[in-house]
Amino acid sequence: MGIVHHLQQFHLTFDAKTFIASHHDCPDEPALLQELWQLVAPVIFWREEPISSNDGEQLVLGNDELRIASCYVCKGLQQCKRATIMALTIGPTLPNEARRAAEAGQLYRSAIADYLGSHAVEQLAEAFCQYLQQQTLSRGLYATLRYSPGYGDWALAGQPDVFAFLNQCRGQIQLSDNFLMEPVKSITAVIGWSNQWQKPEYPRGEHNSFCNGGHNCAACVTWACRRGRK
Repeated sequence: MGIVHHLQQFHLTFDAKTFIASHHDCPDEPALLQELWQLVAPVIFWREEPISSNDGEQLVLGNDELRIASCYVCKGLQQCKRATIMALTIGPTLPNEARRAAEAGQLYRSAIADYLGSHAVEQLAEAFCQYLQQQTLSRGLYATLRYSPGYGDWALAGQPDVFAFLNQCRGQIQLSDNFLMEPVKSITAVIGWSNQWQKPEYPRGEHNSFCNGGHNCAACVTWACRRGRK
């Protein structure tokens, strides 16, 4: 079993006025946003392993410890020799506050808390990937974009394998029978590591009769053709 690293704290910068200015659909409530941001409590688990095989349809990590059945992920990591699997969350406090406010009839507060939570977990994922990149530059490694279960043809049904690979996230991030995570503002993902810098873009779809035409393959990001074959 490889080492599952764990961060109980990870600093995220936040300024409510700057956030409002850059998110035009965000309510002009700087005091409330700043108050709710104090409820963000990041927790991160990750594990890096060599890629033992990538046949274009299945990516295998470590000593056959994790198999990712996804042409989408395989293509995105085709130049990589190593990969990092991660699970991260902003913690339960902010999502619980959104639920509490909704149950109390404070729908405006609940909506803002939920909106902020979605932003926070994405910011956490991006910031952590940048942190990992800084740590690996000295090794001459460059990161791919991140890929998550439920996108492309990587099915959500692959979540239990990710959790097992990360030692079930030590009880701080849990998985339901429907493959949904608790706390709800959580993300699992994989990024690859290559010795060569790659242009940061996601793989596009491929022509397949399943798509009934296939003229927009170059613009496709759903990979429904692959998903439909499985």
